[in-house]
Amino acid sequence: MKINPDQIEALQQQQQQANKTKKVNGAAFGEFLNQETQQVAGKQNSSIPTVPGLQSINPLLQMQQVASVQPAAVDEGEFIGKIENVFGQMENYTKQLSSSDEGGLKSAYKALEGVQGGVDSLKKDWPGLASENPELHSIVNELDVMARTEQIKFNRGDYV
Repeated sequence: MKINPDQIEALQQQQQQANKTKKVNGAAFGEFLNQETQQVAGKQNSSIPTVPGLQSINPLLQMQQVASVQPAAVDEGEFIGKIENVFGQMENYTKQLSSSDEGGLKSAYKALEGVQGGVDSLKKDWPGLASENPELHSIVNELDVMARTEQIKFNRGDYV
């Protein structure tokens, strides 16, 4: 089969037209996207009409009228203070393990639970810590590893 120059020119014209339509469709999509986002933003600003009297039947229906809640940003200084508190609890745990008091192991286990609870609350209070502050995230992870390791050792009976 031989390729004629006429066929090559026709193919090039088809490709150029296809490229033009792709660009037009992309622009049209961008315009369409902008229109849709503006419409959604307009709908969010409008209030939802409710049937009068329904609120008196079930006050939970008023929950739709509550404004959206923004997550509170944790202050970095406050967060570091919480980390220091967990380190203090860990030191308290080690002191109670080394003491030869009657209820040493019971109090040590309570201290260990406090450490684990502190680490869990740190993770819960600042869920985006890995992206916001990787250094503090690594410290919290180390605390979590230490607390879980100590809990495994304690439950296994290493300190009896």
